[in-house]
Amino acid sequence: MTTAIDYEYWTTDAHTGETIPQSSSPARIADMVALADIEPGMRVLEIGTGTGYTAAVLAEKVGASGYVVSVDVDQELVTRAADLHKKSGNTHVEIHHADGTTGRENGAPYDRIIGWTTPHVLPEPWVRQSAHRAVIVTPVKIADIANAHAVIRCRIEHGKPAEASAQPGSFIEMTPEPVTDFGQPLRYVDSIVTTEAGERAWISISGHSVPPEQADAITRQLAAAEPQPEWIDPACWREFTAYMLGTLSDGTPISASTGTGQGFGFTTSDSAVLVLRDGSVAACGTAAALATLRGIRDAWERAGQPGYDAATVAFTAADDGWRPSLRY
Repeated sequence: MTTAIDYEYWTTDAHTGETIPQSSSPARIADMVALADIEPGMRVLEIGTGTGYTAAVLAEKVGASGYVVSVDVDQELVTRAADLHKKSGNTHVEIHHADGTTGRENGAPYDRIIGWTTPHVLPEPWVRQSAHRAVIVTPVKIADIANAHAVIRCRIEHGKPAEASAQPGSFIEMTPEPVTDFGQPLRYVDSIVTTEAGERAWISISGHSVPPEQADAITRQLAAAEPQPEWIDPACWREFTAYMLGTLSDGTPISASTGTGQGFGFTTSDSAVLVLRDGSVAACGTAAALATLRGIRDAWERAGQPGYDAATVAFTAADDGWRPSLRY
């Protein structure tokens, strides 16, 4: 699909010879574009211009009879990408400096919208600017905690998202200004502490109603806890934690970093538990949260270890768009 497009041409800084940070792998890009099912002649809105490579891929898919509109909050990237597209003769691509949350009204309706950045909801302007039966493919937040993202594919019918599916995946959080700090989540972090080992640990708690001193205490306790190894297969971490967040009924979801590992989990009134990416578990307080986690793991295994493809994507209307969640 992208064999005629020189990836390095688009993603390498001509002055330094270094890869531009806002670059995704060609394989990941190809997977996202395939999800969008783009056909010749379509109008496509791209959120997150980046290096310009993805717009070149989209331009190839829609052909000369189609059109690609791309927006990005980084003026330097926009200027660079626009120049490269001009040099490449892509006259059916236009690049704009704008906040992607608002889409691009001038150019709507779009047959496809594809996002390379993660909004906290499926933005209302994207839905409004979509043609009937249009497809949107984008990572988006699926729980009210940092880093809880999934790639959602949905159709737009009668001004609402429908026929939605999910798969694992994420890109940088959507912001109104260019991002310069990639070291921690940009939003929803309730506590950041320095551990005794000198590492930076943080926690994000759903609902964000926990007092700062309590959030600090939980963060420190999880960072100091000795992880229980081999609690789940690391290869199944994404699937299990998505199931956990989608079925949790007794506890408050959290995402956190212990300073040496990150993961998802939950708190109860007197305990907390965190499933780390390496398959280990950190717990603090009483045994209540860990007991609940064992029950969730047992149910997941009895169900055949369902992944994202087994989840139903439910949307809840919000003031600024549609909030997706996974249900099992």
